[in-house]
Order: sequence, then C-alpha cells, then structure tokens
Amino acid sequence: MDFRQLRYFVAVAEERHFRRAAERLHMSQPPLSQHVAALEEELGTTLLQRDRRSVRLTAAGETFLRRARALLDQASSAAREVRRVGRGEMGRLSIGFMSAAMLSRFPSILRAFRDSNPGVDVDLVQLSPKEQIAAVASGQIDIGFLAIAQADKPLDVEGVELRTAAVWEEELVAAIPCDHRLANQETISLRALASEVFITLPRAPETGHYHQVTYLCERKGGFRANIGREVDQLPIALALVASGYGVSLIPCCAIGDWQGLVVFPRLRGRPRIPVTIVWRTDNSSPVLQAFRQIVPGRQPLPFFSASVQSRR
Repeated sequence: MDFRQLRYFVAVAEERHFRRAAERLHMSQPPLSQHVAALEEELGTTLLQRDRRSVRLTAAGETFLRRARALLDQASSAAREVRRVGRGEMGRLSIGFMSAAMLSRFPSILRAFRDSNPGVDVDLVQLSPKEQIAAVASGQIDIGFLAIAQADKPLDVEGVELRTAAVWEEELVAAIPCDHRLANQETISLRALASEVFITLPRAPETGHYHQVTYLCERKGGFRANIGREVDQLPIALALVASGYGVSLIPCCAIGDWQGLVVFPRLRGRPRIPVTIVWRTDNSSPVLQAFRQIVPGRQPLPFFSASVQSRR
C-alpha cells in the first residue's frame, strides 16, 4: 500500500464512478481499476461494490475512506511543514546578546525577521562575550551579538570554526562619576583621562571591549590605560563608575538608564565600537541562514551616535 493507491481509492470513493475518477486523476480507467483492485486484495476485503453505472462503498470502504483521507491530509501537512522548515520559515532560533543595553537595537531586526518568517520561535539569551562564543561553539545558541571587531579569518574555538560579520557601530562615550573634575564638560579628549583608573569588560575574547579601549587610549590618547577592574557586564561597570571606582568608555546604547547617576561626556573624534554577529560555519540551519539574510545585509553599517541617544 502506498499514498498513490490511497489517492486513487479516495477519488473513486468520492466520485462514485471509475471514469469520472480517472478524468479527475488525469489517467486512463483500466490502470485505475487495477490499482483499486490490488488495494482490496492487499487488505483482504472489498471496499467498493461495482455495477455498470456507478460504485458504492461497503462498510469496510466507508471506514477506509475516513482513514485514507486522514492519512493523506497528514502527509500533505507534513510535506508543507518540511518545506517551510527547509526554507527557514519554521523552527527555532536562539540569539545571544552581551548586555541588556543592546535590547533597544533588536526590535527592528526581529520585526523584519518575523515579517518574513512568522513561524520561527526566537529565544533571546543574555551572556557575556566570552560565554557567547563558547555557547555558539557548543551549539547552545545559534548566533551571538557582541562587541568585537570583525575577524578577517574564521575563529577557532577548540576545533570549531566560527564566522563573524559586523552589524552596526556604536559611538563610545566616556563614563565618569557625577562629582568628577570633568563632569561639567560636554566633550573631552581621551588624553584628559590619562591619569584615571579604567573599568572594562574582560580581555577575552580578543578584539573585544577591553582591547578596543586600550587601543584607543594608546593610539588616540597617547597613554597606556590603567585597567583597574574587568567586569562581565556593562551595568556592573557603570555601577562601579557611579560609585567612584573609576571611569570607562561605554557604547552609547548603555547611556539611557544611567543619566543622572553617571556623566557621559562625548569624546573628540567620536570613536566607534562595532557590534558583530558570530555563528558556527558548519551550522546549516535554514532558520539561521534566513536570519543572516536580514542581518547584516545592509550597507553602510548603521551608526548609533551619542547625540541621538541623549535626545531620547
């Protein structure tokens, strides 16, 4: 028994006539009759009572018609679902992000993805940059958003190859305590922070917040940053700044909830930090491919400035 035989039987049962059923199926009548007869022989029972003008269902035929329709509907539904999964229109996508400050950037991206893939369930998971890279490598999450520079070559994490692509850029601003000597300045130079103790995110992964802060201080400010603390999340860094433990360079997305507790003078030259996506090279998930067609896929990279953030 196969699905073709089921379709043939359903057509005859619904038309109550072999010729009309054959026309509906776009085939000749003799092969249709042979297939239905073979089905009855395999089942060991008569499904149709035949005469010269029409056919009618036996009690067994009535029962089999209900089951055959259900099986065909299930097969059709399964085929549609598999096609949608194959196109990335159904399934689940797990997205990592490094800080709650990033959440304001996601709605437009997720809306665009949802509009084209409404059947996909999306999970957002907050992890530190180091945790994100490990989670992507292990398959715990499909893709991560973190502040590292885009790498020209794939990253190797214990034999697993990861790819990166820049998505947007954030302006970096200084974060200083409200009673700081520079607190009344709207714009300052990096050099003005040369004697300060800096609070950064961890030095791993490479090319992340720590490395970009130390690079900027050395190349643009002309001094080597004195790193006093490394913390896992931007809110922790800002809490320490507000308490007077040091200063930091913060992406402008993190300003919002801390104004009044921390002062954020802009830096001359408007330095930027990239936000980059990272994913496994061997992750062939159609859902992931569909998401990556939306992100980044836009040139030039969106740039979020502190002046826009400060007006919100």
